Amino acid sequence: MDNQQELGILRGRYRVLLQQALPHLNSGENLAYRAEDIRDPNNVVFALVLAPGIPFREKVVEALTGKSLPGIIDLHSHGVVQFDSSDFRYVFIFEFPSGGPVFTEGRPLNEQQVLNVIVPKLVDLIINFSSREITHRNIRADNIYFLENEKAGIALGDCVSLPPATLQPAVYEPVESANSLPDGRGDGNIMADIYALGVLIVHMLGGIVPGQGKSANELYAAKLQHGTYAVLVPKIPASSRVSFLLAGLLNDDPYRRWNIEVLIRWRDGVYERPRPGFGDRQAPGPIIFEGKDYLSPRLLALAMTRRPAQAYTLLESGKVESWVRNSLNDKEASRRVGDAVRNKMRGGGGSKRIELQCVSRVSAILDNRGAFWYREATFSRRGLGSLLASAFRSDGPLKSAIAEMLESGVLLDAVYSDLDQVEAGRRKDNSWIALGKATDCFEYMEKREKMGYGIERCLYELNPSLGCMSTTLQGSYVRKVENLLDVLEERAFKTDGKINPFDRHIAAFIASRTKFLSKNFQKLGNLPQGGIEYTLLLITMFGRMQSQLSPSPKPGLCLWVKRLLNPVIGKIHSEIRREFVKKKLEKAIESGNIEKILGEIDLMNNIRRDADEYEQAIKEFKYVSESISLLENGGKARELAAKKYGQWIASVISIAALLSSMGFSYLYFLGS
Repeated sequence: MDNQQELGILRGRYRVLLQQALPHLNSGENLAYRAEDIRDPNNVVFALVLAPGIPFREKVVEALTGKSLPGIIDLHSHGVVQFDSSDFRYVFIFEFPSGGPVFTEGRPLNEQQVLNVIVPKLVDLIINFSSREITHRNIRADNIYFLENEKAGIALGDCVSLPPATLQPAVYEPVESANSLPDGRGDGNIMADIYALGVLIVHMLGGIVPGQGKSANELYAAKLQHGTYAVLVPKIPASSRVSFLLAGLLNDDPYRRWNIEVLIRWRDGVYERPRPGFGDRQAPGPIIFEGKDYLSPRLLALAMTRRPAQAYTLLESGKVESWVRNSLNDKEASRRVGDAVRNKMRGGGGSKRIELQCVSRVSAILDNRGAFWYREATFSRRGLGSLLASAFRSDGPLKSAIAEMLESGVLLDAVYSDLDQVEAGRRKDNSWIALGKATDCFEYMEKREKMGYGIERCLYELNPSLGCMSTTLQGSYVRKVENLLDVLEERAFKTDGKINPFDRHIAAFIASRTKFLSKNFQKLGNLPQGGIEYTLLLITMFGRMQSQLSPSPKPGLCLWVKRLLNPVIGKIHSEIRREFVKKKLEKAIESGNIEKILGEIDLMNNIRRDADEYEQAIKEFKYVSESISLLENGGKARELAAKKYGQWIASVISIAALLSSMGFSYLYFLGS
């Protein structure tokens, strides 16, 4: 981010016109605006502005930027644009599709246009994406545009600014992700794009979204029970040519679905007879749950997640374990089901949580190719990160469910179990979440009360492209810590340091993006928040970040530092030393350098010396007090002693005088 760049311009070339909205090109929460190519006025483009809290598809962005690929709207550029002193947004610049959308809901297209014009373009695109090892995950009827006003040239729209498949109607998703929440569908693989192509053909020929009126779970269940082809294709006017193609594209088994090699041969006019799909595998004998027979393990898993308390009762009976072993003939899965039931999870939470954890683990075994379920959370492989970002945007029960899932270790155990499986002679390495990430998140949740850890840390570790979601930033896109310091500086300067630049989001963001501060976060977690050591360590961390990442003066953040230090300085007992440190602080703040402030005021040393002097003063005061007391008590003793001694002397003298008088009297009387 260059603070000197001209406002509203990306990379000195593309001007974003926020006053000219293009709502028909919006991509979910990301809003579209007109844009200008300053260097080439003939290049008609538009801008898509990333909404706060949305992770974009960085790998796909890098693969497409500046590359003109047939069948997709060109992505010319992308990056952070500054609109005012503290308003930064991430922007994508796309080729403008002047001809508008190809398909309008309710208006079917004819078979010739679909199969001879649209499908070949999309097949070429899918082949191209496969060679780059990326997926589109946004292939659907309303995301195809004419590039020119003459209705010439067609291209698919945005596939980078949102998590994969977020905007896809559920019917477009294969059974691996069909029952996932929209933000948790994951990148999938190219087979998901091939499947979506088949649904798109059905959609365009039928004129309406296939499966309209059915929920995602209902569509998922229907596909498992009958197969996608049987559910969707009979409802559209389809020739044998179309039926032949759809049978290959819509096979629910990704190993039987047409792959890239078959698509290439189809494009070149070599047709192969597809192998029809019939939904999920069927056991020879049923298992009864809630009065209904189930032959499909995936359908049983779906039913169990809808009624977890009743499902747990069935699991405790041992019937599921026995059914998997005998009817499905899968001894290994049966053993894992038994282990899931008998081994109670850690984390506590009472009987209800134990039931949920058990059902979650068993459903993942029964439907190990599908989505992972836990309470309100359902996500496909590698879809947890984007789902967690969505949960933070809505801030509802979904976030609590994910936090509980990560904290309890139920997902971690499921990943361990999943990775032990072998497919096609090879150990699986594509579980719902990478094992290392699952382990890290479990540890972060164990330290959830400490700054820099908890569910916020998981959020940023799982979403590298996500900007910091702290409310302190007021929606500005900040992905790097150096940019974070710049935005915080601007906000602190405007408010005379009255900001909170270290809330839970900022702490977790910094911890995930700056590994050189990991030891500082560990120390910080062991100190009482708000204490002197905590405050000084926090300021030290910001000083290190400034010196290593953004060394320009930070007068605004220095004002925040002053606000933190004033209460600490106020605890110095010596008025002379306190005023001395305050003057040092005022002088050091002028530098705009946080590390210099700490060095100049040498606060810890001054506090230590003040404490020593205070302790010495207390000792001296005590000594003087005791001495005064002794002196006062000693004077009284001497006065009393003198009084007593005088009385004794007087008595002695009196007796002596009496004896003398008696002696004289005696002599007197003898002499007479």
